[in-house]
Amino acid sequence: MKMISHRLFSLSIIPIFIGIIFSIVPVANATTCMEIGADLSYGQTDQVSGGPIASLQRYLQSSSFLKSNPNGHFGQATLSAVKSFQTSVGISSTGYIGPKTRAYISKKTCDTTMVQPVPISTPIPVVTPVATVSNTNIISPATGQVLSVGSTTVIRWNNPVSGMFNINLEQPGGIGAGFIALSQVPALSNNQYIWNVGKVFSSQTNSSQFVSPGTYHIRLQSVNGGTDPSDQTSGWFTVLAQQFAASSVVPSSAYADDTTSVALFGTGFTASASIYFDSNYSSFRANNRYVSPDGTVLVFTIPMTVPTGLHTLFINNSQNSTPVTLPFTVNSIN
Repeated sequence: MKMISHRLFSLSIIPIFIGIIFSIVPVANATTCMEIGADLSYGQTDQVSGGPIASLQRYLQSSSFLKSNPNGHFGQATLSAVKSFQTSVGISSTGYIGPKTRAYISKKTCDTTMVQPVPISTPIPVVTPVATVSNTNIISPATGQVLSVGSTTVIRWNNPVSGMFNINLEQPGGIGAGFIALSQVPALSNNQYIWNVGKVFSSQTNSSQFVSPGTYHIRLQSVNGGTDPSDQTSGWFTVLAQQFAASSVVPSSAYADDTTSVALFGTGFTASASIYFDSNYSSFRANNRYVSPDGTVLVFTIPMTVPTGLHTLFINNSQNSTPVTLPFTVNSIN
């Protein structure tokens, strides 16, 4: 009987002994070693694929602070994740990746010799990011509304905004797409703003540009930055590409010298647009020189191989397989 008790006691302590061993033996961190070489802040975007912001996002995602996929842009979702992470490790939750936060992440991911013993009886806490509750008080655009790039719509909201504010365009997951308007004064806004649909200011390029077709919503945010539950937001709406159309060509005649600029006016032009003479995909193709960011102007020149006389332009676009045609005359140089 004593022998049986002794064996049972020995078997009962094996799992505990093994647990103690694994709790104190240094184990390499599963996350790739991260050395963030510069401070990071809201609004920044990686200049190259797999840059420091994308690496930071992967770390936050692996730590369950970031729910959206890494995209290299430091938007609202990343800002909220950073603040939650900083709070969990005792760093001031500013949302700014400064020297202290960078040093903490580096030590956490690169130092494999400082793993602390975890007592068997002590549960490991799991930090869950706090979900941001949106105050949906922007009544236009309406939820489910469909808008076309280049059209005009009025953004309207119910409640007056306290202090200067920005109008932000966001994608699902809180990913910032750009600023519709910056530093708006409440007294002058009259709770509305006229928007050229799709046009935003990018902090990455420091210039205006048009967003790609997709699903978006709008947020009114204090110029001081940072997502707040009191921010007024719109419902999700859809932005579509402009309808492809060509209305006129100026001038209506030009020389085939490959230097004279001809402007084609319309909507929905892209960098992949093509112009052929006399038949679709003929051997005579115009040389594209410029496409406006809003897709309303395409500038081209005429190759010297195109014969003089009256022609028909066949204008193709990647968004429409049916060409648009316009008459055009190639002048004789002699």
